[in-house]
Amino acid sequence: MAEEKEGGSDFQNVWFVAGIIIVLALLWYYNDGPKRASLRGIFIQPPPPVGTGESYGPEIGQPAPWAPEQ
Repeated sequence: MAEEKEGGSDFQNVWFVAGIIIVLALLWYYNDGPKRASLRGIFIQPPPPVGTGESYGPEIGQPAPWAPEQ
């Protein structure tokens, strides 16, 4: 006898993955996802010679700008 394939069909798997992506997109949107990216300056500067190549994180050995002062 022919063995049955485990799991869902290919179409069911596509709907499952699409559902997960939709849920994640909705969570991102309702947590102010579009607004947060512009406030944080998430992009790294272009590498030299176009830009400085600086990153957006704190310098090594320096406290983070949002850390409380000691």
